[in-house]
Amino acid sequence: MAGEQGQVYSASDLTDAVTAIFAGTGVSVADARLGASVLVRTNLRGIDTHGVSRVLVYAEKIKSGEVNPTATLTSEYRDGVLRCDGHGGLGQVVATASVREAVRLAGETPVVTCIIRESGHLASLGLFVLEAAERGFIAFLCQETPPLMALAGSHRPAIGNNPIAFAAPLAGRAPLVFDMATSVVARGNVLQAARNNRPIPEGWAIGPDGNPTTSAAEALKGAMLPIAGHKGVGLAMLVQCLAGSLSGSLTAESAANYSAMSSAGNVSAFLMVINPDRFIGRAAFDAHMNAWLAAYADASGPASRYPGQRAAECEAERAAAGIPLPAAVVDDLRKAAALTGAPFNLAPLPSKTR
Repeated sequence: MAGEQGQVYSASDLTDAVTAIFAGTGVSVADARLGASVLVRTNLRGIDTHGVSRVLVYAEKIKSGEVNPTATLTSEYRDGVLRCDGHGGLGQVVATASVREAVRLAGETPVVTCIIRESGHLASLGLFVLEAAERGFIAFLCQETPPLMALAGSHRPAIGNNPIAFAAPLAGRAPLVFDMATSVVARGNVLQAARNNRPIPEGWAIGPDGNPTTSAAEALKGAMLPIAGHKGVGLAMLVQCLAGSLSGSLTAESAANYSAMSSAGNVSAFLMVINPDRFIGRAAFDAHMNAWLAAYADASGPASRYPGQRAAECEAERAAAGIPLPAAVVDDLRKAAALTGAPFNLAPLPSKTR
């Protein structure tokens, strides 16, 4: 999960720097810090392709008008459905607020189903379901993306690589968190390879001619390949039904209007939050979760980890030792600060503190 090693920065300093950048675009200081905190925690957990490496793109989208810096989430709970409208706001802020409202409602009912509309790009979905799990709830979240994915031989992207994430609480342990794109890898890995002028492995993508490619640049002109062929397309279609068709999404249209084929500024998502207390009771739920995970670990061997465990370990390590950032990412942050008029005083930690 971790990106290329570089100099190491404290999470606090990095959060301050990203907060200043977002605030420089006109985002309120509170929302700027919330957005920055989500992205920095993404890096803390080792998901470097979806953390602060996205800040420059987000700042550019705010400046272009694709993302609304002054948006305020509105929500309505009607007919058993929580409907959240982000009004084009920063995705990390919109999704966090939506999850918190769904969790609040789930304290009084077994299941809360939520539609999130008009949100900026969410990046790592696992961060949002993690928050619900840390509060004792199961959560499922999926997001529609612009068309980015297709089967080999296709002459253009056919469907989004629509990501899916879920999380569940574990008594006395870090939550189980699973987060995946329906493509072989998240497109952020291709963007990172292109930034570093490096090839990508075979089987990740096709070029604009429909043939497999190992060129990151050609892959960005072509399409991502789905996991497990038609099965990955089927999962993407499930997300399209839930996050797209149930919301009347304008994701594809927005991406076309802004010539954006990733990190779209107007996405829709489907969220479900489940309260175990109102299904089976907390004690029974915790016992069952621990029992099947123990059986899984026993069968898998002593080195096995459950999803989310490695990220939690990485978070603890990086919180203490700092977050490594490649020079290219730091340079992008500097560019974002210049674009927004924000001060940029981010300095690496001295080696003796690592």
